[in-house]
Amino acid sequence: MGKRQPLKKKGVNPKFDRTPRKLTDPISFDDTNFKWRVHNNYIDYDHHQFGWRRVKIIHFLRKIVQLLQSYEGLKWHEVKCKPHCHPWGLDEIPKECYSRLEERQIDIEELFQIGLGNKPRIIGYKTGNIFYLMWYDPDHKFCPTKAK
Repeated sequence: MGKRQPLKKKGVNPKFDRTPRKLTDPISFDDTNFKWRVHNNYIDYDHHQFGWRRVKIIHFLRKIVQLLQSYEGLKWHEVKCKPHCHPWGLDEIPKECYSRLEERQIDIEELFQIGLGNKPRIIGYKTGNIFYLMWYDPDHKFCPTKAK
């Protein structure tokens, strides 16, 4: 048997002129599909004004679930263009709701609102591309618009 030939070391010559095929912002989820969840860590059943305990199951299934399912085929940037769909900074929400977040030890930076028509709203928490239901506002009293 003959001796094995030593392996030749390949030279490392990185190409610095290469560019990624698609430049994206890794933090932006606007081009991802809208998803929604109900999770006991976030949903508030007991809030006296915006708690889900007041919502009838038939209304939840016919109106709310139907709307959220219709958004599932959309990208987040499309959802944000829908009427009454936008983020809320924590400095914009009612003090009692902010206190409720602290009481329940929910550490978030902003909330997101989805409109169900002229008055009803769902207020939730958005993380990544997932919207978690928190409160239901049937009369647009969470953060009412000021008359001009």
